[in-house]
Amino acid sequence: MANQPALNATVKITSKDINGNSIAKQYSTVGSVYLDFNKGMVCVVDGSGPLYFPLIPVTTVTYTITANPGGQHAIVIS
Repeated sequence: MANQPALNATVKITSKDINGNSIAKQYSTVGSVYLDFNKGMVCVVDGSGPLYFPLIPVTTVTYTITANPGGQHAIVIS
């Protein structure tokens, strides 16, 4: 059984495919997020395990914290 996180978090990642189309994906059961600048990768760990995305094509990273009970952390990477 998965641990209940102390904070609510969502991660939305938008990337482009080889044809230039924008592909959006949202992760809602986030356990952790790692920004590895040495490898140029973002690692999102959710209920299905770790997922890796390259930082190099990223143009914006927005991290928003909403002060409600338990807090809501939202990261938008595009």
